[in-house]
Amino acid sequence: MIRITSSLLAKPALFIFAGLGITLATTGVTTVSLYEMRLDAMAQARDAATNLVLSLQKETERNLDIYQLAMRDVVTSLESPGILQLAPDARRLVAFNAANNVRELGAIFSADAAGNDILDSRWVLPPKLNVSDRDYFQVQQQQKGTGLYLSRPFVPRLGNSEQPSIALSLRLDDTNGHFAGVVAGTLRLSYFHQLFEDAIIGVHGTLTLLRTDGTVLMRQPYHRDDIGRTLAGGHSFPPLVQSDYGTYVDVAVLDHIERLYSFRRIGSYPLVVVVGLATKDIYAGWRKRAFAIGIVTAILDVLTIMLSLMFSGQLRRRFAMEHQLQTLAWFDALTGLPNRAQLSKETLRILTDASRNSSQFAILFIDLDRFKRVNDTQGHSAGDEVLSEIARRLRNYVRGEDVIGRLGGDEFLAVLQNCDVHRAAHVAGRILQALYRPITVNAKYDTSVTLSASIGVSLYPHDGQDADTLLRNADMAMYKAKSTGRNQVHFYAPVYERQAKEQLELEIALQRALQARALSVAYQPKVDVTGTLRGAEALVRWNDEKLGIVPPDRFIAIAEESGLIAELDAWVLDEACRQLAEWRIKGIDVPNISVNVCAADFKSPDYPGFITHTLQAHGLEPANLILEMTERVMFDESLDDIRTSLDAIHALGIALSIDDFGTGYSSLSYLHRFAVKELKIDKSFVRGIGVDAMAESLAQTVINIGNVLKLSVIAEGVETQAQRDFLHKHGCLMYQGYLYSPPLPPEDFALWVETHRQQTPVRESR
Repeated sequence: MIRITSSLLAKPALFIFAGLGITLATTGVTTVSLYEMRLDAMAQARDAATNLVLSLQKETERNLDIYQLAMRDVVTSLESPGILQLAPDARRLVAFNAANNVRELGAIFSADAAGNDILDSRWVLPPKLNVSDRDYFQVQQQQKGTGLYLSRPFVPRLGNSEQPSIALSLRLDDTNGHFAGVVAGTLRLSYFHQLFEDAIIGVHGTLTLLRTDGTVLMRQPYHRDDIGRTLAGGHSFPPLVQSDYGTYVDVAVLDHIERLYSFRRIGSYPLVVVVGLATKDIYAGWRKRAFAIGIVTAILDVLTIMLSLMFSGQLRRRFAMEHQLQTLAWFDALTGLPNRAQLSKETLRILTDASRNSSQFAILFIDLDRFKRVNDTQGHSAGDEVLSEIARRLRNYVRGEDVIGRLGGDEFLAVLQNCDVHRAAHVAGRILQALYRPITVNAKYDTSVTLSASIGVSLYPHDGQDADTLLRNADMAMYKAKSTGRNQVHFYAPVYERQAKEQLELEIALQRALQARALSVAYQPKVDVTGTLRGAEALVRWNDEKLGIVPPDRFIAIAEESGLIAELDAWVLDEACRQLAEWRIKGIDVPNISVNVCAADFKSPDYPGFITHTLQAHGLEPANLILEMTERVMFDESLDDIRTSLDAIHALGIALSIDDFGTGYSSLSYLHRFAVKELKIDKSFVRGIGVDAMAESLAQTVINIGNVLKLSVIAEGVETQAQRDFLHKHGCLMYQGYLYSPPLPPEDFALWVETHRQQTPVRESR
């Protein structure tokens, strides 16, 4: 090396030619790089516009779909027999059951053939309003088979708002196929204004929502005069309606600004959303970088000709190797975020600074909800794409001094310096909103997923003095967020640690009780209006030697969280069938037995076979068994698997019952989709009879729904004769509760049956 260097130093002309060559090469490379950077700026802008328009399209389509489904539920309700016989408040409750989900978007109403408002989600008694002059009414009146029609903008007649709205309408026909009116939903255009408001489009960018006939519904920047104008005459308008999506560059007619436009049709709706990014904004950053790079390149060409020749190659290789080793050691390979080791290092540094400065900091433990289903349904490559996008979004919501990293799997950790409880809540809330936006996993097939997250927060020094304690407490708070419904933030509280310890002890005890068959089953009779026994419900009980009597709502929740619920349900089902068979051998006539089941049972493809085997093992018929499930089962994420099991169970001849009806989602649509035979009025409604008018109204509504749909209706928790008389008066003819008997051990239940058989049947109340 010394001889080579000396030789080069002895030939100065070589340095001159080398310097010239390097200068020319550097200039050429810089020029090409600047050109490619310009192309990259446009490509990135095109990707940003495409992603933004796709996000807006998905969000708008999702809300319009929900809105349309709510409207179709109203149509279905109006076409259902018996709906007009319901009281106004009950009729409104049934018709607009799904309208609560779309209340922030607008209101849903129905008008008769003359255009008069007859049913409105905003009022029990609709206002005197006629819409026959509206285009959405006239189109449906004149054109049969129009389907869903989206109106031109108009200013609502009700309320003080001057903000324009549009309407979605569906035609109503009578039994003869003649026009009978419309079901319409007013959609406030201010919703789209709010949706567009947060979009980053640059100084001169635009966002436009228009109908396929060219009518402008919303534009950002917002100008009131733009609403309702038409763009149909422009030369760039035809591509917008001839394709479902696309991108082009054009000069705007209004302000003569050249923009990159990306547009996308909103599903099957006659709507197009257009994102326009000004080319001057797209290239603004590139121009600054080009100028700076040009100056720096010129200086470096003069000053570093010989140094770059001698040392650049060697140093570049050395730095690249060091960077690669550092990346592998301290950063996550998939997301580029700090890994667990780097997070521990950074957390310790922040803890030391906070201790020295007597300041606060927060740890946010972020866990994605139901991420496993993405890998199961879309594949691990799609899961990796989702994690990378989640990491990108998380980076946008922490300051430069804060730390965000990936612990592993779908768990992330954020350490926020100089952070009190208010800022921690604010940042966590913004993270929840950012993560809930749809993520595209397959652009070719327009496939996207939407995930939520559960976030647990611990604060230094209140929740711990060391990093391990703070992390553990944030983890417990995160699990509290998951257990209370997901997609929320929970701050650590000392009670969580005590609850976690108690829950673990209870879970271990329950597992041992299951293994030792230490649980028992009690039976509560179900009787009809004459007092005749119509069946019994099997209720699991646990009396532990150390814990005493453990309430069912407590240990069943533990069983669900720990995965023991399927084993528990299987044991109860087998024990109940065994007991029913034993009673029948002894001549004790119990018509059928009801057993509670959960969503986890139906997810097993072998569950119908297990039920069949259990019935056969005890010599019972399918008609001897009723399976009771809560409304939550119908809305589980594995609904397809559950539906398959329910159909198979129904085919066996086993009746299905909805327990605690009216306390959950209460969507009437699933009563049509699933073979439900029985509704059980929740005991909270029954308890309110005589003291709570709302409870009485809800109980009547459930009874009316069951009677209209020809389902059996059973009231739970009947404790007084007054409650029983009220239920009987309004059409409920089966009862279960302490008025007749509490849940009884098998021997006491058998004695109750024999005693009850000898008594005179209960006479109906007059």
